[in-house]
Amino acid sequence: MPIVQISRIQHRRGKRTDLPQLAAGELGWVIDEQRLFIGNGTVSDGAPAVGNTEIVTSGSSAFTTALNHTYKGYLGDSTPITTSQQRTLQKRLDDYVSVKDFGAVGDDSTADVTAIQNAINEIYIDTDTTVSNDKRARRILFFPAGTYRINAALKIPPYAHLVGEGPDKTIIRNSGNNAVMVTQDTSENVGESITALVDQIQISNMTIKNSVAYGGMSIDRASKLYFNNVRFEGSYASGGEDDSNSKGVTVTSSTALACTKINFNQCQFSKFARLVDMSFDVDNVRFNNCDFSEAYYGAIFGDEWDNSTSNGMTLGPRGIHFTGNSWSDIGLQAIYVKPKNVTSSEAPSRNIVSYGNWYGEDVANNFQGVNSLNEVPVIQFDQDECTSMLDFFERTDQRDTDFGDSTDPSNTPPEVQGIGIHTKAIRQITLSDNTSTATDTGIYLPGLSDKGVRITYKINRGTTFRTGVMVISAAGEFCTANDDYEESNGDAGVTLTAKTSDGDSTGGNDTIRVQYETTNNAVLGDATMEYQIQILV
Repeated sequence: MPIVQISRIQHRRGKRTDLPQLAAGELGWVIDEQRLFIGNGTVSDGAPAVGNTEIVTSGSSAFTTALNHTYKGYLGDSTPITTSQQRTLQKRLDDYVSVKDFGAVGDDSTADVTAIQNAINEIYIDTDTTVSNDKRARRILFFPAGTYRINAALKIPPYAHLVGEGPDKTIIRNSGNNAVMVTQDTSENVGESITALVDQIQISNMTIKNSVAYGGMSIDRASKLYFNNVRFEGSYASGGEDDSNSKGVTVTSSTALACTKINFNQCQFSKFARLVDMSFDVDNVRFNNCDFSEAYYGAIFGDEWDNSTSNGMTLGPRGIHFTGNSWSDIGLQAIYVKPKNVTSSEAPSRNIVSYGNWYGEDVANNFQGVNSLNEVPVIQFDQDECTSMLDFFERTDQRDTDFGDSTDPSNTPPEVQGIGIHTKAIRQITLSDNTSTATDTGIYLPGLSDKGVRITYKINRGTTFRTGVMVISAAGEFCTANDDYEESNGDAGVTLTAKTSDGDSTGGNDTIRVQYETTNNAVLGDATMEYQIQILV
């Protein structure tokens, strides 16, 4: 007789919370989650561990086995790091947030401004304020490689930390009539409406680009900003006219909320009429190992300063330091500290320092080329407490004996002009034995009026040694010099003097020549002189 019916086989079933330890091969159906499990069996039977194993069904996640994450280190299973902390895949992925999670595309076609601003506000404003300034909300916002097209300024709040994949990879390109980025407070106020100092902003590894003649970054009423490996790029073309709207970086302040502590490290500034333009109160700004190129002005300070105590221009820019930067293809001054344009007991733009910078030969010649008749100083300090120290100037006419063309030497101004100190790098020259008439040392200085020159030097000649300071006072076509020194082990037999050249009959436009004479002494022979020049410009 054929079997037409057998008894129905029942397996365990119930809710997920009630699932017991199943016997080896026993099935358990979780009714509320529609999931199926089978018992592992015992370790003595060969199971890797006692427990239940889920059988993948339509109710299971395709990532079931990956939903729990345990950090094992770079060697993985071979030598795992001991940790019992297990996290879900969701929590692991939430350690990282991308603008693409909010809908940004980065294809240089899609309008990404709304998506990016939503991401910024959600992470650094909405979430943060909702949980009472919980620091866990302040995650890094990542911009994968691409060009993100915007047409309105991105508003950057406190604690924002924006990171791209590099200036040539992540580009935020603005096509609207505004700056690419501005700062905002936690109430989403910008500009003059900001009510609390905006602080702790970091931006790195991206290009901030404006394809129209407007600014790059406007730092408004902000403190503690850090830019690392960021390119600020505009639309200015070399040889163009000045445009005060085209500013790579600028600041605005109020009297109560003044900008301070701003750092640029390994950044690039190019194609703005003014790469850096600061007139409002700001202090403690550092530019380190940056590149400045293709602009009308490099960095200009105090151009709009008016000593108005009501709009954040009480003191002007102060404590701005440029260290180890390079400058090229700039029409007028690389650094220009403007004079005050109102009567005031306070002078703007103090302590502007250039230290160890490189200035190319195509700087400060009105885009007319080297030795043109339209040159201006490479650095111009028209306020006090300013310094140029150990800078290198490639402009070749500044290394010639004639400071300008033969008919009008005034057409070539000095490297550094205005009010301040210019300290040059140490150099070495040879003073030949038996030079009985005053002979040029090769030290040439612009003989402009009211300049003080201090040359600190040492001379080695045979077994003799001299250290001294030569002070030169320049007054147009005339100069006086005083050489004060101490010698050891005898007389070095060297006399240093200074005179002005006869290049021009107009006072204030001549060249100072430092000259020397030596005694006839075959035993001592030639002398070696190392010197450093310091000019009160």
